[in-house]
Amino acid sequence: MENRVKIFSRIEEIPPEDWNSLAFHAAPMLEFEYLHALEKSGSISAERGYTPAHLALYDGSKIIAIAPLYQRDRAWVEFGDGGLIEFLTELTGLPFGSGLVGSIPYTPVPGYDFLLDSRLDGSLIFADLLDKIDEIAMERGLSTTRFYFVDQESKLHSILAEHGYLRLSSSHLLWFNRGYHSFDDFLLSFKSSRRTKIKREWRAIRNYGIDLSMVQGLSAPPSFYEELHLLYRRTWTKHMGPGIRPFLNESFFRLLGENFRHRCSFSVSQMSGKRIAMALFYNKAEKLYGRYWGSLREVPFLHFAACYYYPIVYAIENDIRMIDPGFGGEHKTLRGFEDSHAYHYLKFYNENQRRIAYAVLDQMRSQPTSK
Repeated sequence: MENRVKIFSRIEEIPPEDWNSLAFHAAPMLEFEYLHALEKSGSISAERGYTPAHLALYDGSKIIAIAPLYQRDRAWVEFGDGGLIEFLTELTGLPFGSGLVGSIPYTPVPGYDFLLDSRLDGSLIFADLLDKIDEIAMERGLSTTRFYFVDQESKLHSILAEHGYLRLSSSHLLWFNRGYHSFDDFLLSFKSSRRTKIKREWRAIRNYGIDLSMVQGLSAPPSFYEELHLLYRRTWTKHMGPGIRPFLNESFFRLLGENFRHRCSFSVSQMSGKRIAMALFYNKAEKLYGRYWGSLREVPFLHFAACYYYPIVYAIENDIRMIDPGFGGEHKTLRGFEDSHAYHYLKFYNENQRRIAYAVLDQMRSQPTSK
């Protein structure tokens, strides 16, 4: 039977069980409940620059593959290209930001992929989807297609290169469980001076009388999700200022608590029996993904303890293989996180725009890096 492709402007138009059956091996942020929370809450919308355009490939009446996609008229907060698309738009006045984007919105984590029935040949199906994406982009007069933070194990990497995509890379830090038996065992991987500093930071938290624990989302009360929203806003205002609207809203965190709690874990910091800080992690397939953090008190080293040290202790004790702590932060390399690189792909449909983009990239690469 001949395959057909359908574009969905809302994820809720696709049955959750159909979506999640294809996302069984995917990162948790590609599961129906997470992306639905983004859409249903209005955190992503046409007004925010994200119009869903999810591509589903059918065999008869059955969906056998999905490309989670969004049509965009801007490139702000796409993270992966280092601002290249925005720069090109400002430089030329041409609409480089007009395009289809494959990414997990606001979530710069190497986990994006096409979703596929694992019994099928991904190479052929992914190629078919990419051909259809080209067709849609050109029909709509779009300038680009962009894929950000493609899953490191995805078959998309080789297929995207064959379909004329330019590959970019950026630094991304991960922690790997190298068979450690304890946190002290992990610390033996550091030089003596660094090991001493980490022990001092970890000991300081204990001296403040702070207790840390990991609370699973299924056990957490609804108030945890409400508090996390307030902590998220507090952290946002601290780093971004009050003039920029936060990406996520209260409704998003409420929906996490209602429908995505089975993937959530809270690193909770308490002092004198009261919660003073929380960090949210998503968990799946022996992996932890650190997302949002906030604190009601400024305590030295508490961020490191709640977001790095205690989750590492938890990972070692529970056979977690990997922790993705989130985007950026050179301080992570000093605390055992390794540079694993993230990869992003761009395709330019207009010949003039493609020529300009490649010329700008060649110039950027030829410039000496500052030390």
